[in-house]
Amino acid sequence: MIITFSVQNFLSIRDKVTLDFRATSDKTLEEYYVVSVEKPKRRILRAAMIYGANASGKTNLLMALDFLQQFISDTSTNKEIPIPIVPFAMDEDKPSIFEVEFLQKGIVYSYYLELNEKCIIQENLSYFPQGRRSTVFSRNLIDKNEFKYQYSWKNASVDKKQQDALELTVQNQSILSKIATMQYSGVLQEARNWFTGTMNPILDYTTDLLNFNYLTYLDSSEQKKKYKPLYLELLKRADFWIEDFNMEKKIISLGDLPPSLRAEIEEKHKEREGNKQIGELYRLKKEFTHKTPSGTFVLNYNLESAGTQSFFGLIGILFELIYKNRIVPIDEIESSLHIDLIIHFITTFLRNKGGGQLIFTSQNTAILKEKDILRRDAIWITDRKEDGSTSLTSVSDYPVRKEHSIESIYRKGLIGGLPNLGSTLLEDENDTE
Repeated sequence: MIITFSVQNFLSIRDKVTLDFRATSDKTLEEYYVVSVEKPKRRILRAAMIYGANASGKTNLLMALDFLQQFISDTSTNKEIPIPIVPFAMDEDKPSIFEVEFLQKGIVYSYYLELNEKCIIQENLSYFPQGRRSTVFSRNLIDKNEFKYQYSWKNASVDKKQQDALELTVQNQSILSKIATMQYSGVLQEARNWFTGTMNPILDYTTDLLNFNYLTYLDSSEQKKKYKPLYLELLKRADFWIEDFNMEKKIISLGDLPPSLRAEIEEKHKEREGNKQIGELYRLKKEFTHKTPSGTFVLNYNLESAGTQSFFGLIGILFELIYKNRIVPIDEIESSLHIDLIIHFITTFLRNKGGGQLIFTSQNTAILKEKDILRRDAIWITDRKEDGSTSLTSVSDYPVRKEHSIESIYRKGLIGGLPNLGSTLLEDENDTE
């Protein structure tokens, strides 16, 4: 779980902003929202919802988290490739900074990364095995021309040979990335496992959730036996009148495709995977059986409503959150979904306890009316400052009481996050009656 996440000088984020999952003293929905850690003492929230005007930086906050996850996961070692970091437009000569405190297998870790497109400038990892901070390693750039670093290995549990290998890590690679290429098990690997095995990529309206659901939860007979009844139960509760569904994978030979399509697939694969051989190609047959008071009929998935498709995709995300304890960032959670379905999804996640975390952005203020899923410290507001950069504040920073309507306060602009709109007239107001 994320405890705190801070980022500075990334996309629209100029000054340091912090998304803080540490619960305040508020006991609202404590049973559903809060996971407690004794040493060091932490009360961690299971959800965060981010509101703000368009272009205020909501998505960029999720992208910062996504960048960090992908950077740690990447094990490539080509030192000539620039780091794909995008700093704030007016601070391109300054480094970007990421800090994250997280919970992995009951132990709190703290990771710091400072870098630019050329190299890592500073990288540190600490953890709290007995409730007290203990440094694992530090790496500091001391010669920016030769990319030489000063290292400290205090509690990394590495021998001399492993230490020497780690100190050969190229300047555009993290130590946590390098450790994946070595025979090692210990605190460094546990930290890396959190990044690679806990954090999901950002979901938005372009994400292919159908294939994700099929490959993750419905591909094998064992998966179908375990998860299909849950899919059907959740679809039934969502009132789609879906009684059954069928998905079958049909293998497609690359040689059977038209030459132009085959060339396009090969080119895209080469861009993503280099010379790695193309894997299995398949077409997914997917049909849904609807049972209504007037009769039963079958629809191809592509003919289902956008809301049905979106909710079906989110069922797999529920399983990721509840059964796999993963961190799932969703951009614009309301895409194609009725407000009642959004509330149903969030409530189902919260009422089924686990160590997963849901982070989402939204423009739908109706969610802010639902006191059954709201804590003030779980609601965040982004604003655009005078220089165009992003600020981030929690609703709990304002004098908002439990009896207040957060939706009403937000819509009135009392806690920020609203666009500054101009006149609706297309002609000069003075010339128009």
